Amino acid sequence: MAKITNIFGTKFRGRIGKDMVATSWKGHEYLRTYVVPHDPKTGSQMAQRGLLGKAVEAWRDLSKPQTRFFNALAHGMSGYNLFIRRHIRAAVDGREMELPAVMRWRTEGGQRMEDARLVVAHDGRHVFNDDLGDGVIEIALTKSDAPYSFELRKGQQEEVVRVYENEMQMDLLAVLESKALGIKLVPDTPSPTAS
Repeated sequence: MAKITNIFGTKFRGRIGKDMVATSWKGHEYLRTYVVPHDPKTGSQMAQRGLLGKAVEAWRDLSKPQTRFFNALAHGMSGYNLFIRRHIRAAVDGREMELPAVMRWRTEGGQRMEDARLVVAHDGRHVFNDDLGDGVIEIALTKSDAPYSFELRKGQQEEVVRVYENEMQMDLLAVLESKALGIKLVPDTPSPTAS
């Protein structure tokens, strides 16, 4: 939105009263008459608004690991916008949107592991990079976005312990173990989400 300064030093931005708007076009700032936006409320517009409303509601229902997944996966947009785009596309195509499955591991014996991390990468970018300080790790991934690599780290040492190349491999949660680092994570059942 443009900022226009008059000769008295007053700055205007956006709507001014009921009749004027301070705006810009190609770097040129100007004032124009305010025009009430046209909203024909056509059937297709209302259908699109309905899809958007359902997508926003579905975003609000996601768990923390699921929203973290979309925020980390998004390129050049927010995780919210990526989710909304996928949700609307799925609805237009007449299918259910794939939600990230929540996966949980705990250290064997439930012990705390200081200076240890689980790193999950997708296309060379970290989707999750979480410490094992409390002995439990919870992430969420979609099968269709595979491949993913799982890496365990302790101090300056790291080891890739599992790679899911495709969605078929992701059906079973596996033990994540690095004997060299002394880390073993066993699959755990996610806690039920509060409704």
